[in-house]
Amino acid sequence: MRAIETVYKGYRFRSRLEARWAVFFDTLGVKWEYEKEGYDLGNAGWYLPDFWLPQVQMWAEVKPTALAQVEEDKVRALARDGGPVLLLIGTPENKPYGAIEYFSELDDCCIVDNYCIVDYRLTNYKNYPADEGRFYCCPVDYWTDGDVYHEDTEQAVMAARQARFEHGQVGTPSEWGKMTHV
Repeated sequence: MRAIETVYKGYRFRSRLEARWAVFFDTLGVKWEYEKEGYDLGNAGWYLPDFWLPQVQMWAEVKPTALAQVEEDKVRALARDGGPVLLLIGTPENKPYGAIEYFSELDDCCIVDNYCIVDYRLTNYKNYPADEGRFYCCPVDYWTDGDVYHEDTEQAVMAARQARFEHGQVGTPSEWGKMTHV
């Protein structure tokens, strides 16, 4: 199947899923740049990351399902040379999202060849994006201790899910939940 191109904020996204993530970031107040630059990753091939998130210095790759091996190879190459890559699989949810990070020195969390999956909460919790230039991150067992719900993330999830691009929606993401369409 072919994804439906979608226009949002003057950008032509390759899919509605990517546009929903842009709405999510806008509602959360996280700056984004769509398809900022393409890269020649050598043996991994050419790659055009979906988003650059300058506030947290991370790339973000949006996919409807898990990455295929060729996509994962490109993400790893980008992480090695260009910084962490957040993996946004599926429609936005209020849950942790993994990022592939490369560490030049071995670390206990590294899984293969200095690469590691780090789980982040996409939230403004404790103002981490603005104050520390990163998303909130904590040990995995923390997620099971009730530290998984963040109101700002829930609002961003709802705005992203409620966006109806085919209706020529106007206004701001925070107003969308109040809008009705005929």
